[in-house]
Amino acid sequence: IRRPPRSTPSNSSAASDVYKRQIYRLDYTGKVLNINGGFGWEEGRFDTPIDLSIGSGLDVVVADYNNHRLVRFDRFLNFLTVFPFSDEETEISYPMSVTVSKLGEIFILDEESGEVIRFDMQKKEVSKFGGAEYGEYTLLDPLQIRINKNGILTVLESEGRLVQFDRFGTPIREILPPEGIEASGLVLINENILILSQSESRLLLYSNKLSEWFSPIIIGYEDNTSFISGIVVDNSLFLLNKSGAIVVCNFESLNY
Repeated sequence: IRRPPRSTPSNSSAASDVYKRQIYRLDYTGKVLNINGGFGWEEGRFDTPIDLSIGSGLDVVVADYNNHRLVRFDRFLNFLTVFPFSDEETEISYPMSVTVSKLGEIFILDEESGEVIRFDMQKKEVSKFGGAEYGEYTLLDPLQIRINKNGILTVLESEGRLVQFDRFGTPIREILPPEGIEASGLVLINENILILSQSESRLLLYSNKLSEWFSPIIIGYEDNTSFISGIVVDNSLFLLNKSGAIVVCNFESLNY
């Protein structure tokens, strides 16, 4: 699921339902272990759950687009809190994607400003980056943000361009995709980057080692339905397609 009327991916083993406004916890077989959320404005409920992140592995942070906030659960989907807190002056306009670092920093793509908002929860610091003053690194219709284990942020734009920053907003590089990409999601696989696309090439993999693009093929999967979300867990790639099916792809490593 993504910002209305598009759909937005998630980056955890939990999944969010934009129609029921619920979040699901699944095991490796797809069995639903528990559910939380539901439509509403009260704590623990959603208007439009658009993206989610599990940074520390101990909790789940959900971007609630139309409620202008983040909602935090523990890994068993017990409600913890909302952010910004009611006594803070900090505001989030329309959070369209969220990712959390191992240090507990929260990075949000804000649709209204088109920038990344960084919250350092320990130091109570707020900063922004990716705006017009960033020149060639200015974000253009950004869709999703993810952070890797080394603290490198990757922002995906609607036409597939990737822009990378460090944790403090310093530009690192841009990665240009093949032409004709209508991006729908982003998955980080080791040092490589997988783009989920609505175009003919449903999957595009950027090899960091070779600095080249490839079109991966899922052996045994013949459905033409495009993917909208993905996550890597224990050397398995879980992909959610538009029809609601989860496809599990196993691999040891990607060294090319």
